[in-house]
Amino acid sequence: MDDMRIGILKAGKGDSLLLSWEGNHMLIDSGTPSTLRKNRNPSLPPIKDIEFCLITHIDYDHIGGFLDFLSKAKRNDLHPDFLFLGNTLDLIRYKDNDEVGFRHGSALSVLISILNLKCKPLFSGDVLSLKNIKVTILSPTLEHIYILKEKWIEIEKELNKKDYSDEFVSLQKKKLNIDIRVAQNDLVKKPVNDLLNSTSIACLIEYKNKKALMLGDAHPEIISRQLKNLLKNQQIEKIDIDVVKISHHGSKHNTTLELLSLINCNRYIISTDGSRPYNHPDIETINKIIINAINVGFPKIYFYFNYHYASEFEIINEADFDIEICKIVTNEIIL
Repeated sequence: MDDMRIGILKAGKGDSLLLSWEGNHMLIDSGTPSTLRKNRNPSLPPIKDIEFCLITHIDYDHIGGFLDFLSKAKRNDLHPDFLFLGNTLDLIRYKDNDEVGFRHGSALSVLISILNLKCKPLFSGDVLSLKNIKVTILSPTLEHIYILKEKWIEIEKELNKKDYSDEFVSLQKKKLNIDIRVAQNDLVKKPVNDLLNSTSIACLIEYKNKKALMLGDAHPEIISRQLKNLLKNQQIEKIDIDVVKISHHGSKHNTTLELLSLINCNRYIISTDGSRPYNHPDIETINKIIINAINVGFPKIYFYFNYHYASEFEIINEADFDIEICKIVTNEIIL
């Protein structure tokens, strides 16, 4: 089969995608603790069938499921050739609680060592070949990894204040009025002021003639810089992408017009349950994506969600534009 399938797992506020091709599987992030349990995601294959696990960064809504599983696992519960892809493993430390089940101060790197798992850190510029897929790493830079480690104690205190609930809550339906005549503002934090997301792994995955841009929670400035390098090397103005996993659950701080201008794409994944306090996706991000698609000339644009609540926004002047906006709640995309 030439298909590449992207499973969009129910992961609470977090992120978890399952990339499948030719009988192979790669888990990209693992959401909150219940994400990898069959009662939450019944279509998930046995963990033993997943050969690759890529953890984009060490925020708990991206690693909770994997931490929960590893804290109880034995080596023969995992694929015999299992490969862990990630960085800053030595910084992953969380409080003792019933959901995770290991003592305060235990690091993911300790669990990986106990289980004798193969690991590979990834940084901007790395290119991997894994069972007929090509993975080009766009983020993070080593510079930001070093800064993160220097400031880790301060950042960890902020992490411990976050709410990582597995359960979603209802929210009011958002209404959006699109005006292509008005210049959009990019509300972007500086990478050094948003180190946890700036050190998120973002990558371009290529399989045969299919391309998927997986952005984790990565910073748009870093991604744009690396995409420009790719475009320059290939001597093209834009790169054709089949699907983009939007950064940071659709936050207004992580998607810019500059980034969108570098790609041709009309399919976007937004992984979030839409719950408080963030109520992602932000309407500013949806607005930019739609305007970019209109300007490029796509007849349709597709938004894929893993929860119904996140898809509940209304484009009140959609009839004014020659584009169909499709909002799809699904657990899988076939490319």
